[in-house]
Order: sequence, then C-alpha cells, then structure tokens
Amino acid sequence: MKPLFYSLLMLNFLQKNIWMCIGIVSVVTFFSFCKHALTETEKKPESHQPAVTYSNPYFKGTREDRIAQVEKITKLFGVECSYCHNEDLTVFTEEGEVSKKMMAASVALGVDCDYCHVDGKHYTEKENQAKKMFELCETMATGCDFCHAGKDQLTPKGAQAKTAFVTRDWVTKGTKQCLECHIEKKQFALNFYGWQVLNAMKGLKGM
Repeated sequence: MKPLFYSLLMLNFLQKNIWMCIGIVSVVTFFSFCKHALTETEKKPESHQPAVTYSNPYFKGTREDRIAQVEKITKLFGVECSYCHNEDLTVFTEEGEVSKKMMAASVALGVDCDYCHVDGKHYTEKENQAKKMFELCETMATGCDFCHAGKDQLTPKGAQAKTAFVTRDWVTKGTKQCLECHIEKKQFALNFYGWQVLNAMKGLKGM
C-alpha cells in the first residue's frame, strides 16, 4: 500500500505544482543548451577549415589531382598561390580575378593554360586568335561557352558563328565588321541589316 500511497501523493504534488515543474525543466534545459553551444564555439578556432569554399570547374578529380593541377599552373607562370588568392580562397587579387576568367575560358575550350601560355610572359601561336576571341566576347557580351562546348566542339550558336566567320573572313578582317550585322553587347542579336541578310540567305536556300 505504501508505494501506491507515495505515487498518489507525488501525482497530487505534480498536479498542484505543474507550472513550477515546467519552469524548472525549462531552466535546466536552457542552461544545458548554452553550455553545449559555448563548448562548440570554443572548439571552432582549433579547426583550420577555410571560411568559404570556392568551386572552380577547371580543377577536376581527387584532392591530389587538383593539387597537382595547381602546382602545374604555379610552375608554368613562375608564381606562388598568393599571387592570385589568400590561403582560405576568400580574397582574390586582381590577377586572381583575371585567372578565374581565363580558367572559365579553358573549360569552355577544353584546354589547359599551356594551350596559350608558354610562361608568365610568353605565349604560344594561339595568342593572337585568343585575343581576337576575347575581344569578340567583350563586343557581344558573351562568354567563351556561348559558342564553345569543349575541345573541338561547338554549341548550335557557335556553329552559326563559324559559318559567319568563314564567309566574312573574320580571321583577317577582325571583330569590328561583326557590328555591320549584329548589335553590340547583345549576344549576337541581329540589327535591321543583319535580318535582311539572313532572310536573303534563307530565300536563296528556299527556306
């Protein structure tokens, strides 16, 4: 009988003091949470993980593969990693910002840096063509991937552009003549004359 009596007595106490019990449990829980949070905060400085992770499609494969790619680039240009960015990849120098654009171009073309660069001051025979392409991208407000989809591969827009390059002798005459048919900074959008030329070509082809 005594255990039952004590159980009833305890139940009666809890019913009368339910809010006080809830308050005590809440306070204990709150302080336990604070202690855990402070402990975790104290541990964080020990970690050397970068504050920001930077994803670059130029670097592929395992961690070891990517490190080897970085070493290849620094050796090619004769620079240290700090030439382009800080240790945590949270701040990029002016050269680093340029490098990111160059790497995006490399991915679009499916080539490595040494496709155009011999070292930090010398270039391969591809330099003049690359300069013209970058000038064209600036004129038309596009990136390399607008026309290029990897090594020797073109997007549908790129295939159209290639036809225009051949027929308009772009290689020797340069980018300025593109503006005879296209609107500047409009991703190769045609002007009035350009539409006339296109419609005339379609008419000749019976389209």
